[in-house]
Formats: sequence, structure tokens, C-alpha cells
Amino acid sequence: MQFNSDQKFKNSNAHRLSELKPAGTKLILDPKTELTELLKLTFFDLTLKQVLIIKKAKLKSHPRDPYLREYIVVETGKNFTKYKPSSYEKYFTDLIDEDSYFKLIPFLRAIFKNIPSEYNHKKEIVRDLKLKSHFKSGFISSIFSLFKINFKGKKLKKELQEYLDEVDQNIVTLIENEPKKALQLILFLQGNIFLLKNLKFELLEKLKSFLPTQSKDEDDFLNDLLWFDYIYDPELSFSDLFSDISEMFDSVDDYFDFDGGGDWGGDHDFDFD
Repeated sequence: MQFNSDQKFKNSNAHRLSELKPAGTKLILDPKTELTELLKLTFFDLTLKQVLIIKKAKLKSHPRDPYLREYIVVETGKNFTKYKPSSYEKYFTDLIDEDSYFKLIPFLRAIFKNIPSEYNHKKEIVRDLKLKSHFKSGFISSIFSLFKINFKGKKLKKELQEYLDEVDQNIVTLIENEPKKALQLILFLQGNIFLLKNLKFELLEKLKSFLPTQSKDEDDFLNDLLWFDYIYDPELSFSDLFSDISEMFDSVDDYFDFDGGGDWGGDHDFDFD
């Protein structure tokens, strides 16, 4: 998979994976993707770029609580101030600054509360990532909140899916046997690595020694794409953390009902066990 020199790759739209953020790629692959999944992809992409960081911390649930409890916490990362978020990413970045942090559940609750609807959020992603020409539009689609790709979108979907399937079939072998090529591929895919089914994140540790020299370009995040230092707990398994956070997204989604309207006035406390 020498994607920089392969003519078939150059003649396809698979090269767009280097510029598409994962929420946009996911919508091309599956326009019916639920809001929760899109938010997960955006959140993990922002941590990958070290715009945000996540870690475990022992905190009191309130000032008079005599016990420390373990929470997953969100803070700003080293690239927070220089990153230029798309408008749909601002649901995450506008909530926090360099002097604050959030427990993950209240952070997610605030994000869900600010999003008007799943349909509108999808339209925002498509507009920001310049994908409008790949989706059907019109009065009927708008009235019934239909979200479907058109002929151009189907062509792009086919090419992206074929490429990602090939990567998925080979990524573990590449990391084990051809780490330089694996690193090149991961740097190319950026946040789209979260769409891979077979990538075991702990395997990425093997690629650290192959990282390129840090670029002087302040907008170059290539060296941040292997984000081993953004988790402060060295014993923390990223796969376990990924699973825990996914469950928290789902729990917030179950609580928040876009159709019926959720009661967000209550002060609900979610411990991380």
C-alpha cells in the first residue's frame, strides 16, 4: 500500500482521507450514523490532535464530599490555542479554556444540550468539510430531515470504503513487520484511524521510534498523531479508556432525548467506577 506512488490511488478519491475529518468520512460511509457516534469521532479526533486531553483523576464530587472518587477529566491540550476548529468542533472547544477542566459527563451533557438536532449537526459537518455536493438536497429532504448521498457521494463512498477495508486487513501486519510504512499510513489517515476496526492502539507504541523530526510549522500536527503522552497515567490502557468513554457517550445519549426533550436542569452526578 504505497499510497503516495500508487497510480490507482492517485486516480481515486481515497487521497481525501488525508484531509477529511473522521465525522465527515463517517457520514459519507453511512449517512444514517447517529449523533452519538459522530460526537465520539470528533472528540477522539480532537484528543488525537492534542487540542483536548483526557485523563483519570481523583476528585471530590462536591466540596463537602469526604471521599475522593475517580473521574475521567477533560482539559485543554498543547495545541488548543493554535488550533482552528471547524464550527461543529466548537461545541467542544468553546466550552473550555486553558484555566478550566471538566469531568467528562458534565462536559458531554453540555455538548448534547447545545446541539439543536442530529440532522442540523450533520448539515453543519457537511458544510464545514465542503461535502455538500455529495449529498442530496431539496425541499423533501429538508422537510423530512432526510440525509442521503447522491451519485457523486456513492462514488466517493465506494473508493473510501475500499481503501479503508484494505488498510483494516493489513494494519496489524504492517505495524508488526513494516513499522515505517505503518507510520506513514497512520499519519496519512489522521483521525480516520478511529474508523478502523482492527487497529489495536497499544500496538502504536511500537512506532514511537519512527516518528519524524518535529516540523517548524505551527499548524503541523503530524507529530501529535501518536499521542502517547496525552494520557498522564502510564498504566492506563487506551483501549479500555476508549471503551469507557464510548459507554459514557451512550449513557448521556440515553438520558438526553432529542424528540421528547431532556430535563437538563438537574444536577446529576455520574461516578466513574
